[in-house]
Amino acid sequence: MLRKLSAVLLFAALTLAVLAAANFLLVDDVHSYSRAMLQELYADAGKIDTLFLGSSHCYRSVDPDAVDAALGTYSFNAGSSQQLPDGSYYMLREAAAQNQLKTVYLEMFYTGYNQSASKNVPLACYLLTDHMRWNSPNRYAYQAEMGGMAAFADLLLPARHGVAEPQEIPALWRAKLTDGYALGNYSYLTYADEGESYRGRGFVYTSGAPENAFHTLLDVDPEAPLSDFGWEYLRKTAEFCQENGINLVLFTAPLPSAYLYNTANYQAYVDALRDFSAENNTLYWDFSLYKDVDTLNLLVGDFSDAHHLNGQGAEKFTAVLCDTIARENAGEDVSTLFYDTVEEKLELTPDQSIAMAHL
Repeated sequence: MLRKLSAVLLFAALTLAVLAAANFLLVDDVHSYSRAMLQELYADAGKIDTLFLGSSHCYRSVDPDAVDAALGTYSFNAGSSQQLPDGSYYMLREAAAQNQLKTVYLEMFYTGYNQSASKNVPLACYLLTDHMRWNSPNRYAYQAEMGGMAAFADLLLPARHGVAEPQEIPALWRAKLTDGYALGNYSYLTYADEGESYRGRGFVYTSGAPENAFHTLLDVDPEAPLSDFGWEYLRKTAEFCQENGINLVLFTAPLPSAYLYNTANYQAYVDALRDFSAENNTLYWDFSLYKDVDTLNLLVGDFSDAHHLNGQGAEKFTAVLCDTIARENAGEDVSTLFYDTVEEKLELTPDQSIAMAHL
């Protein structure tokens, strides 16, 4: 029995050693925004009182440094690429386990809340679970809900979904052996050719402007403006916040007017979230419907593509978001800052992209 047990333990140790070697030799996590974001999230444990969650429309749109300068908070942007509703939920739990969160701002770009399941976009899960701590229960719960038992193979062998290009491997090894994981070192997270740079606490600054027309990614189904999957995790997020005394605010970063014009039935999505907010004692702000264009003043050059803000646009938007938060905290009814309908916005104060709506 002792020999058999020893053989099993030796086999397990050798297997783990081989997997660790494969991960070191093949997996590029040095250049990962989400790796740096989670590393900083853990380093900031106990400090964070304000959390931003969502997809790229969150991490490209909200600058925590500007938020803190305006509001006196300690905020963190825990957005990630294609972050789906379940990803936001588990990131909320992960952050709340280490911080006394006061307010969570959940970015609600509509395509993620119209997915049927997270298994349709597994990389959105791996971008987070690959870099969560090994002893985090949220890591395993999220992984299991995304892909069941089969998904755990990717925890042991990220090379299944994250192999570096062969020509990049020598430089990757040098980075891993030197300063690739150094906290606060963003040199490996700056891409001059692509006009992107990681600026800390989850914020990614993007340059560039749209090259094509503002065609929509997805029309909204007026009978089902959110999928069952989207509703499930939105409710779970709201319930978690209510149970833990966390103020929840839903918001949508501004979309170009031309994008709204080209997205059928977007109003149904806005109405659904406003109804949900009323029923769950929270708020929903869609900054695509913000009235004061002189204050927000978004131009075509403030977007990096058909629906993402670039860094210049993000700084404009962050200032307006902070002003809205401050006014709401002071007791003002900030719902008056937004049009009730997409139709009103497009008729009364569209941005300059509307001239491209028919392209």
